[in-house]
Amino acid sequence: MKLDMVGIIVSNMKEAIAFYELLGLKVKSGSSEDAYVELENEGVRISLNTKEMITAVLGFEPETTGDKVELAFLCESANHVDELVEKIRLGNYEVIKEPWLAPWGQYYALVRDHDKNIISLFVNE
Repeated sequence: MKLDMVGIIVSNMKEAIAFYELLGLKVKSGSSEDAYVELENEGVRISLNTKEMITAVLGFEPETTGDKVELAFLCESANHVDELVEKIRLGNYEVIKEPWLAPWGQYYALVRDHDKNIISLFVNE
């Protein structure tokens, strides 16, 4: 068994796509008008799923609050981390913690996407 996909519940598909495009991910299938969009990513697939679609699948409305999961994206360099954080700030998204050299040996930053999910951007130092 292996992890194949991470699905992210989104409140606004257009806004979600805009955020993940800032990170450099491109839409592989679907559009801002769809309930399901898959992003290009090497390895584990990433999907964006509208809250309405997930509610229909589950039979109940999912909770969309709380800091339950963190997505961590390996970047090319410390400069790449800095550039992405600046793009996120200019896009009016929240920067939780500015880039820093973490005690576990990575250059690390924490931000939030449009739906307040925690996103880590890092590079191994």
